[in-house]
Amino acid sequence: IRKGEDYHNIWSSGGGLSQKYTLDYNARIDSDNASYLRRPELDLLSTTPESARRWLARDCGAQSIDDFGSIVMFRKNYPGTRPYFQDMFYDATTIMARTRKSENASFMFTFTSNPHWPEIKRNLFHKKQKIVDRFDIICRIYEDKLRHLHYLLNKKNIFGKILGYGESREFQKRIGGPHLHRVFCTDIPAIPVNIENLIWAHIPEEPAAEDKSNWANFIRKVRELIEHHQLHDCAEHCKKANGKCKKGFPKPFSNITVLHENKPAEYKRPSPENGGEVLKIKRGKHTIIYDNSRVVPYNPLILVMFECHHNLEFAYGQTDNLKYALKYPFKGSSFSYVRSETTGLIHVDEPLQYARMIYRSPTEAYSRILSYKYAFLSHVVLALTIHLPENQRVYFTHRTANQTLGNIDGGDLPETPLTSYWNLCNKDPTFSILFENMPETYAFNKNTRAWKKLKIDPKNKNRKPRIGRIYTVSPREPEKFALYLLTKHFAGSYENLLNVNGHICDTFVEAGRLRGLLEDNEVWERTLREGSTYLNPSQMRLLFANILVFGGTEKCVIDGLYLWNMFIDHFYDRRCTEAERPIRIDRALALIEKLLLSQGRNLGEFNLPSPNNPLINNPDRALDAFFFPHNLNDDEMDETIDVSVFDRAQLNQAQQNFFNLIRASVLDPSANNKLFYISGDGGTGKTFLLNYVIYKLRELRQKVLATASTGIAATNFYSGGMTFHSAFRFGKDVEPGVIPSIPLESYFGRRIIEANVIVIDEITMLNKTVFENVDILCRTLIPQFQDKPFAGKTVIISGDWKQSLPVVRESSAPGAQVAASIQSSDLYRRFEKHRLMQNMRVIPAEIQFKDWLYSIGTGQVGDSVIIPLAMRVNSRQELYTFVFNTGFDAPVNQLLKRLILSPTNRIVDLINDEIIALIDSPEHVYLSRDNPTSENPFAYNLADYDVVQLNRLTPIGMPAHNIKLKVGAIIVLLQNLNTQKGLCNGTRMIVRRLHQDLIEAETISGSSDRGIRIGICRVRNSYKELRPDGVSFERFQFPVRVAFCMTITKAQGQTCERLGIDISDEPFAHGQTYTAFSRCRSGENIRVFAPGKIPDNNGNISMRNVVARGIRFD
Repeated sequence: IRKGEDYHNIWSSGGGLSQKYTLDYNARIDSDNASYLRRPELDLLSTTPESARRWLARDCGAQSIDDFGSIVMFRKNYPGTRPYFQDMFYDATTIMARTRKSENASFMFTFTSNPHWPEIKRNLFHKKQKIVDRFDIICRIYEDKLRHLHYLLNKKNIFGKILGYGESREFQKRIGGPHLHRVFCTDIPAIPVNIENLIWAHIPEEPAAEDKSNWANFIRKVRELIEHHQLHDCAEHCKKANGKCKKGFPKPFSNITVLHENKPAEYKRPSPENGGEVLKIKRGKHTIIYDNSRVVPYNPLILVMFECHHNLEFAYGQTDNLKYALKYPFKGSSFSYVRSETTGLIHVDEPLQYARMIYRSPTEAYSRILSYKYAFLSHVVLALTIHLPENQRVYFTHRTANQTLGNIDGGDLPETPLTSYWNLCNKDPTFSILFENMPETYAFNKNTRAWKKLKIDPKNKNRKPRIGRIYTVSPREPEKFALYLLTKHFAGSYENLLNVNGHICDTFVEAGRLRGLLEDNEVWERTLREGSTYLNPSQMRLLFANILVFGGTEKCVIDGLYLWNMFIDHFYDRRCTEAERPIRIDRALALIEKLLLSQGRNLGEFNLPSPNNPLINNPDRALDAFFFPHNLNDDEMDETIDVSVFDRAQLNQAQQNFFNLIRASVLDPSANNKLFYISGDGGTGKTFLLNYVIYKLRELRQKVLATASTGIAATNFYSGGMTFHSAFRFGKDVEPGVIPSIPLESYFGRRIIEANVIVIDEITMLNKTVFENVDILCRTLIPQFQDKPFAGKTVIISGDWKQSLPVVRESSAPGAQVAASIQSSDLYRRFEKHRLMQNMRVIPAEIQFKDWLYSIGTGQVGDSVIIPLAMRVNSRQELYTFVFNTGFDAPVNQLLKRLILSPTNRIVDLINDEIIALIDSPEHVYLSRDNPTSENPFAYNLADYDVVQLNRLTPIGMPAHNIKLKVGAIIVLLQNLNTQKGLCNGTRMIVRRLHQDLIEAETISGSSDRGIRIGICRVRNSYKELRPDGVSFERFQFPVRVAFCMTITKAQGQTCERLGIDISDEPFAHGQTYTAFSRCRSGENIRVFAPGKIPDNNGNISMRNVVARGIRFD
């Protein structure tokens, strides 16, 4: 880098002048590139897609797309610009989607430069020279370090074999030091023990002074470097407006590493009370004590080898980490709009805006001059183009124009990669490689214009693997877009793509619709036609109501009247005389109106006729039907609810005392206390007592609003309850003090106002914000009682604090869950607490099992639970055999009472895939239709909005894009279709028939063993990430997923006779261990599979038991 002590380089010793010279030199390069792009023959006005010009017109305020004069934009091969990062981001997402496996670990790694590296200090010309003036040294040394880091990661496999990675470089704003972000996936299993070995987030224990071993010296070095590089101080620049750290420090303590699917991992960070180390560091006159909550996650080997700050994180999400790693290093608008005074036209000049707004440090400018890469990818990504048959792009010059046109007229079109692929498929009908996967094993010869098999030299270890991707196509080109989707999902020539189950389609759009990939106005007609063959009138009415409620959007309104007229004879029992027919039709309309009203809709919204004396015009009758339901069934043969169990019930003393308190509170308006909390372990009759109270109060003509925080819990009420959010009209996101707008005289307003009693079950999962907002809502609707909690109503809440607490989006720490629970609300302190203690079960083994469960739920056993030897199995196959010992052809009342649980969706999906493969019946694949709900063709993360990229996402609570089902498979509903009928989020069913647009399934009605069948249609689901650049899209899919196995959280409220628990991933949240074991009444019917667990000296195997500190088991 320097030649002796007397060597003097003007560029390296010019200080600020050298910086200015470097920046100007780089600016000249940019200017030359911009001048080239501004040449008239390169004007992009004619080749810019109309959809992109339309977006530009809206963004700059133009009246129409004809107001543009010229459009100048960067090319994707110009590093550091928007198109460059768009293309690299798309390539990286393709790599990660192809190589990443859910069972393997993925990481996000940030590696920064250290201005105090000895190599840098040795090469300063004199002691007074500033590091910022030696940007050349910083760049070259960092590049050298980076090459060595790549060698360790990619060749030495220090994190396991790298399956794929995407990497981008950025430059700090102060001294301009380079740093990189890398997301990479590996072949090591994603289990806590592996992550704990690779990622440290704690200060290691200091070795004994007499220990001089290599390991002891290594740990001493790690402690020294942590002090200099890996401790986070929450300075002002990293604080939010509320004073909290943007990075989430201090982090919560944890004795072990816990992996989450939708939240950052909890790394091992023992607290000082649990033996965690601390560092005392002198900062000026003060000594600051740092514990493990301030340690930035790191890898000890990299820390010692490179002696610089870095951050190593377990990559838990699907796109978030990758998006951060490949973001381009400038923000704001990418365009400059200039209106010409002479022509009045608007000229779009991206290089001009780039030059005006970009901040570039001398270090970055020097890197650009030396052509250092901004991004690195593990694979060579070859982009392929889609075009319609005989519609490929043709290139020619002025000299060859006539000859080319003659060839086109003669049908002699040039071969493209796509047409050559179609020819391959025609020659070999069994050819099954997707078009976008061709580059992996084939190469397109540009001379012969044909695909040829690749000859791969296994000895060439420097060769990067190849993958392909298809350039995205805008939905505004419907035929081409349909071909794009079909080609992404199915192999074969275009003739084969047009063949759908023997039907030859006229267009690709028609084929896409029949395969479920495109919006289809006839889908509801086909759904009802399929249902009319097998479903009875009651089931058809429910199917029709669900189509109306969940099938349409503001942009896609369903023609309810057309469907009603077409299928009217299937909505009532046609075994009647012609004179009775109008009466039956009117009753069918009334029953459909009742179904719609339960979802907050009415017949008029869908242009349907009103029945005689409609409920919507008679709210008194509607409210009476709601508060005093007499019929459980809604078909022509009314079936009275069996309430004799309540009439002959013999309550124990505690139950009778509680009922007497409630009755007195309701009947006496002047009663001092109207707020009650009731709890009780399994077997104490808590659920029965709640139903008894509701039934007896309704006998007294008291209006009871029975709700629960989950749909499954709402079905436990004898007449069918409601979810809490539905009853009080809350949406998904609830803010403190913000209540829904409900008119006083509306059906929903009067329902809340007239309710004498509110019952809320499973209160432990309810966020305190929602709970407090209901109090505000009641006081707002009933202002004369606004000085009383819940406007003076009697409120009964019930729950088990040993089970799961509210889900907190920002944090997975138990402390955050406690803070979000209603125990942290002042309202909860006003409730009179009651607990049922007498166990109504007389079997000694069950009582002993319940006592064991209580010790788990309250944390008496500690933070781990020994798995009894009798419960342990040695393989998943043994687990499957035990749980499903009667086979998959068992009656519905047996099969649905068998369940496997696991803490994470990763293992759940793995188990479900393995079990459904065991069912001997044809597989049916249902594909979703995904549409982005925002448009910005110039966003750097444009790849996020490609439909195929959206297909890869499965947000929590949303069905997957690709659902594979078989007749006999167990599925679970993901949406509340009708809680009164027990069809809610969490209801398990058995698939009985599979149609193109309808799934027939059978479930159990309430507490009986009688199977009932329903038809499930597709529904629309919307998703929006909370990030400003977050993805938002709509998915049209069946609201189900395979459910032989479920997550523990999802299974809360389920009960079963045979239970399997797979703890390949450990329980990570409060109450999960208790919730899992308490799904079954007897320990004899539970088996646990615990792979990777090492027995202790006594042969015992333990599993994690998380019990939040601060929770009270009232």
